[in-house]
Amino acid sequence: MADETPDDSVPRRRGGRATGTTAPPHAERVYEGLRTQLLRGALPAGERLVEQRLAEQFETSRTPVREALRRLEGDGHLVRDPSGGLRPRVPDVRSMQELYDVRLALEDLVVRRATTSGDRAVLDRLRADWEGMRDERAAAEPGPPPTAFVGADEAFHAGIAEASGNRSAQRFLQEITGRIHVLRVQGFTTEERVDTTIAEHLEILDAIDAGDADVAAAFMRSHIQRYGRVVRQQVGEALARMFEAP
Repeated sequence: MADETPDDSVPRRRGGRATGTTAPPHAERVYEGLRTQLLRGALPAGERLVEQRLAEQFETSRTPVREALRRLEGDGHLVRDPSGGLRPRVPDVRSMQELYDVRLALEDLVVRRATTSGDRAVLDRLRADWEGMRDERAAAEPGPPPTAFVGADEAFHAGIAEASGNRSAQRFLQEITGRIHVLRVQGFTTEERVDTTIAEHLEILDAIDAGDADVAAAFMRSHIQRYGRVVRQQVGEALARMFEAP
């Protein structure tokens, strides 16, 4: 909970040294840790998050905890109850599925337009970005999926919409993306899914460059539907854990 009492605690120490000395900044560490728990459904539905308890758990002061909670609320992972406390958001899977259906129709429209009369500069930029990302991933050591990847994925789809030149479709897609963001993060919790997404994006760009609107649209539809199945599965598993008896 975002309680307002003064933050007079200090980082705990082990062996005379402050913990986290070589770790990322405290707020980022708390954010990443809580975000992981929320995505996995490790925090029970309805559980109120208390700053002091979290500060003790992460061995830090309440200031970075408060900052992390604000970020998680802004991302849509947490909601405020009537008394002002923060709790895990329970996804509304049905309404999200309806938004995915609308998204499919819009993505079909913009990828076809991008193929037949797309802005070449935008498409070239997208290719350079994603080929660069593929090469960086190939050269990097295995590790957890980057937190920012969902933003990169959203930027790819926004770029296709921009290249299409249809401003209305671009605006509607932006609105839908914002509303399903909290669920879309669920799709990038594994290394395999990140690498598959990069390959699928380049596959879509190849079809656009070849000038085949039907193939580009088919690849886009398959990409979104496959991703949607991953999200539904992972959200279902997370929800089951959230509602398990403590």
